[in-house]
Amino acid sequence: MKKILLFMVFALAAYQATAQSATNIHSKGIEGCYTDYFTAFTERGASPVTDGQHDVVISIINQGKSECYFGKATVKGGKLQRPVLIQKDDLSFVEMSTIFKSLDPEWLEKQDKNTYDEVTDGMSYVFYTQDKYEIRLFFYTFIHPTQRANRKAPPASVLLKK
Repeated sequence: MKKILLFMVFALAAYQATAQSATNIHSKGIEGCYTDYFTAFTERGASPVTDGQHDVVISIINQGKSECYFGKATVKGGKLQRPVLIQKDDLSFVEMSTIFKSLDPEWLEKQDKNTYDEVTDGMSYVFYTQDKYEIRLFFYTFIHPTQRANRKAPPASVLLKK
């Protein structure tokens, strides 16, 4: 029993350290919208993204600053499909490839070809482009709702009056 309890404590500590380091890696020093989206998805999680075309928030990071835009992305078998569409201010959509250069070939070479396009916890991986932009998609319609907080009781001296 002690071994099981010790293992569970160790596993929980390792999970928390991993979650914290992932948050620090992706959000430390990034100004703008990215940090809020990444934090919300990391804390709340998301349902698995189903096959089909979905509304997304496209976070674009360049030189430590982020901007977020609406877009559409297609998922098939849990994997992101090309092209990804970005919405213009006239509400039309264009392929992102018309705005940004292709993925950075050096970055792409280092990726696991079986997993780099997976959508996990409602988020894509961070993609790196040839023109040094970092791009992540957030499938915002799949995020879990916020948890309701437990109602706290007042001190006994207040609640249990004579």
